Amino acid sequence: MFDIEKIKKLNETEFQIYNFLMDHVAEVSKMTIRELAQMTHVSAATIVRFCRHLGFAGFSELKFHMTQADHYEPSLESYYANFLELNSFLKGLTGEAFQKKLAQACQMIEDCAYTVFMGAGTSGALAKYGYRYFNSVGIQAIAITDPYFPIVDGAYQNACLIVLSVTGENKGIMERVLQFKQNGVKIISITNDENATISKLSDLNFSYYLIDEYASNKSINKLILTTQLPVLALIEILAHHVRVAQ
Repeated sequence: MFDIEKIKKLNETEFQIYNFLMDHVAEVSKMTIRELAQMTHVSAATIVRFCRHLGFAGFSELKFHMTQADHYEPSLESYYANFLELNSFLKGLTGEAFQKKLAQACQMIEDCAYTVFMGAGTSGALAKYGYRYFNSVGIQAIAITDPYFPIVDGAYQNACLIVLSVTGENKGIMERVLQFKQNGVKIISITNDENATISKLSDLNFSYYLIDEYASNKSINKLILTTQLPVLALIEILAHHVRVAQ
C-alpha cells in the first residue's frame, strides 16, 4: 500500500499514525484531518508532515490512495511495522515495570500446585507448547485446548490458570475463564490488548500490542496471522524464572 523505504524513515510519532491507519483502513475515507489528529493525539500539521513523508501532497491524497484498493491485504510494510513492534516488546522485557509484573506472575505460579494452560486454535497449540515446556523444566502443568471443555466446580482450586488469546474476546474461552474465576483460581492472561475482556477478567495480564494481521480482511471469520513470538517468549521466561525460584 505504501513505499516500504519511506515507511522505514518514519519517526516514532509517525509510526503511531501509520499503525492507527492500518488498524482503521475501512474508516479512513470518512475521516477528516482534524479527526485523525484528535484520534492519534497529534496536531494537524503533524498529519500533513506524515503524509508528505509517505510521498503525498496532503491527507486528501493519502486518503484517496488508501480507498482505491478493493481491499487491504497484509503486505511487506505491515510485516516490517510488526517487526519493529516486536523489537520494542523484546526491549521492554528488561524494564522495571515488566520485571515487577513477572515477579508477581512467578509468585502466583509458585503458590499453586500446578498450572493450567488454556487456549483455542493457534493459542491452543501454544497452550500445548506451554504445558510441555513447563513440565520439561519440572513445573507440573496441563493444557485445555477445547473452548467448551467442561469445568467441574472445585476441581481446579489449587491451580493457576494461564490463558492465551490474541483478541482476548473468544466467547468459549471467556466462559471457561469465568468458571475458573468463580472457583477461586488465580488467572494470568497473555493477550494482544490489555483492554480485552479476558485481560480484564484476569488477576494479571501480559499484553504485547502488535498490529493485528489476518489472512483476509473480507472474510466473516477472520483467520488471525498476528505473530505469536511474544507469547513463546513469555512462556519460556515464566518457566525459567519459576524454575530458578524453586
